[in-house]
Amino acid sequence: MGKESFIGGDYIETTGGASKTYAGKNIENSSFGNQFTQNGLGSGVSYATNEEPPIISTNIVLKKFLIHFRRNTTYNGEFGFDWIRDEYIYPITNVGGTNKELSLDPTKLKIEYKTTDVSNIISPYGKDYYCSFLNLMLNQEVTLDIEVEELETLSSDATEILFESSNSDLVITPTNIALSTLIAGGKQSKNLGGTATRDYYLANNQVKVKCNRAFTVNEQIKIFAKLKDPSSGIEDKKEVGKMMVMKNSDQPKYTINVYVIKTYIVDDASFGETVIDTQINSKGGLQAFEDFLNKQSLNQGLIQVKFNYDTNGNPYDWAFRKISLKNASVENAYRGMLLNETTMEVDTGLYMNYIDDRFKLMFPGLTRKKGIFLYLTPLTSPTAGGAAYNVPLANKHCIIFNQNLNHFESYAHEIGHTLGLEHFFLDGTLTVDQEIQAIENKKILKEQEKRNWFRNNAAQYVGNSQLRREHERIFDEQISRFNDEINVLRKNIHRFAIQTTENIMDYDLNNQKTFDKWQWKVIQDEAKQYYHE
Repeated sequence: MGKESFIGGDYIETTGGASKTYAGKNIENSSFGNQFTQNGLGSGVSYATNEEPPIISTNIVLKKFLIHFRRNTTYNGEFGFDWIRDEYIYPITNVGGTNKELSLDPTKLKIEYKTTDVSNIISPYGKDYYCSFLNLMLNQEVTLDIEVEELETLSSDATEILFESSNSDLVITPTNIALSTLIAGGKQSKNLGGTATRDYYLANNQVKVKCNRAFTVNEQIKIFAKLKDPSSGIEDKKEVGKMMVMKNSDQPKYTINVYVIKTYIVDDASFGETVIDTQINSKGGLQAFEDFLNKQSLNQGLIQVKFNYDTNGNPYDWAFRKISLKNASVENAYRGMLLNETTMEVDTGLYMNYIDDRFKLMFPGLTRKKGIFLYLTPLTSPTAGGAAYNVPLANKHCIIFNQNLNHFESYAHEIGHTLGLEHFFLDGTLTVDQEIQAIENKKILKEQEKRNWFRNNAAQYVGNSQLRREHERIFDEQISRFNDEINVLRKNIHRFAIQTTENIMDYDLNNQKTFDKWQWKVIQDEAKQYYHE
């Protein structure tokens, strides 16, 4: 690249020190039309051998490190926040006597946090960078910690950390912090398995992030490190981290009506309505449970629910006698449903089917409404504190059994199932890919059976198109269910060791706090498509 300057008058340059010019090729000075002079007062003009240009020293030494946003220690589910935890991908948690990664497929999980939903993927210093993800309600403001991951030894120099938002309505304050402030609390070290360690600094409550207007696309906050030499003015600036802030413009489409129904035995006080009321009231009543769903769990995916009651403002009442369950338990559809007549223990799946079928008869007007039907019952199950199906996709029913009526997280867990979430762990011995393949095979066989059936039984449909349509409906419902099962599994590809995480869809009942970022999308999609009215 060349440079040309055209000046109409004199060009005068005054330098306080030595003036030296270096060029990779020739240096030519010429004067058009007048004299060319060189004045070297004192020592005169001298000529020397060629020299390499000198290296001008600066004080810029931008150390290598990464910056991560982290939720603070007081976090209790008030907003959606997710990142790839160390224990997900490093063998640092004891599982069955051996330290293991909690993720059953760390390779897939790393892709989720490095590239999926990430704009402008970065790899500072050639190192994989895994984003944190934030999900905010409109006008919500949150406070976050800052973690500095040390790649080489840090010191309290003049390095600044800058935060640059991709949207003026995504506000972060402050926009810059001195690195010395972030590392003032001292270095910490974490073992990552074997001899591997990660050195880091954690600074609490350093920034506030606020959403002033709905985002129609995923936004981001980029994090830069900058060090400027005060004498030369030269600066070094490098992107060392980022956080993705998720699209929230569809938030109004994620509202769901939840119809609360008490279903109990009217002729045995041990399993009557009072049992339900006692459990619920011990935690502040139904309003407390609605608040938990809206402020400490489902809200992480921007879901908001409204409990709906009958015309008198009470939960819908569905009382039945013991004999009803006993009689139903010998019907073919629910055979064996009542496992213990004394303790009123029921088979979870059969009781779910019974409730689903009988509900259509008891509340025909309610059945047609969009929303979720939440059954509260004093009956018990030997295998679960609650139950819900995520297939078919439009299933509306979930049950909370006696043992979990006063457990807030169970309500979020079961509604999570209704909204398309699988358990955070594998329910069987097959991997997710193997489960999908097994269902694909069943679907292929069912489609083949359908073709063979109508080819071999064509005669019975001559003049009876209604019968053919009915039989087609039965086959198509079975095939549709297989499609729904495959759909759900493909959205729930990440699984973890059972009862080892804080995820709401895990089974650690004393530590169910969060939904992960890929789960946010699942429950949003189903809420919008099947449950929002």
